[in-house]
Amino acid sequence: MHKNMQKLYESLGSYYAFDPHVLCVEDFFGDLASFRTLFVEAVKDNHKKREMEEKIKRARLAKEKAEREKQERQQKKKQLIDMNKEGGENETGVMDSLMEALQSGAAFRDRRKRTPRNGDQSPCSPVSRWPGANHGNPTKAVSVV
Repeated sequence: MHKNMQKLYESLGSYYAFDPHVLCVEDFFGDLASFRTLFVEAVKDNHKKREMEEKIKRARLAKEKAEREKQERQQKKKQLIDMNKEGGENETGVMDSLMEALQSGAAFRDRRKRTPRNGDQSPCSPVSRWPGANHGNPTKAVSVV
């Protein structure tokens, strides 16, 4: 058994190009284990670097796309303003361009969204949401059938 292990170790020495009589078994396998550990860490580092590069690339592309869209919106807005300024000079196609702007939604894009109201506080409810307007009947609600 011992001779078989020595024979296998010598064949490992010839495969990995080291002298099995100079390098002991523990040192060889210790070096092999440290190489494996460092190799796995290098693979993980390369993977992280690749992910970071992709993330930076996606962020850059998204920023460029947002800038292009912003410029396009500004150009459309400028065209609408220029069209309104030229109203006295060129009357043909004004209604068509206005209808096109309304249908495409270009006239409404830059408006901010309104915050929705609470569902239980509709303006038609019999009990007002302002306590001073209830005139002493905060719990008494009139039902309309």
